[in-house]
Formats: sequence, C-alpha cells, structure tokens
Amino acid sequence: MKNLKLPFTDACYEMTEPKVQRHGDVALLTFHLVNYGKLPNRSESVLGRWNSTEISCRSDGKWKIIHSHWSYIRPEVKQQGS
Repeated sequence: MKNLKLPFTDACYEMTEPKVQRHGDVALLTFHLVNYGKLPNRSESVLGRWNSTEISCRSDGKWKIIHSHWSYIRPEVKQQGS
C-alpha cells in the first residue's frame, strides 16, 4: 500500500449534516461526506459524495465504532439538447 500512486493530490474531506442518536450504550451517527482533490492539470474539485452511517458501542467507558456503512451518491446526469 505504501507504494500506491493515487490519481489525485491534496485530498480533503467535508462532513455535513451530522446527526447523532444515542440509545444507552449504543449510538448511531449519520452524515454526508464530500471529498475533494486535484486531478492532474486541474484545479481542486469534488471527487465524490457519500451517505455515511456509523454505529458505536460503549464498553468499559470507551466508545468504539462497531460498524460503518458508506453509500456512493451517483452524480447528476445532465441531459443534452433539452
């Protein structure tokens, strides 16, 4: 993995609309994630958008993520000639 060459540079991420729902020693976090980066010969742009869910459980006074789910949000398709 350390020799892996990514097709983009300057990666950064933005978490939006976080919501936490706690039920005793279990918590559910939902949020949207947008990742940005620079492709060769281009300025910074959105590389992907995701819907995300993480479930955490408190054990021995410490919270630990026990499950994560990520769903890619397909970009809008622009119609031509409409």
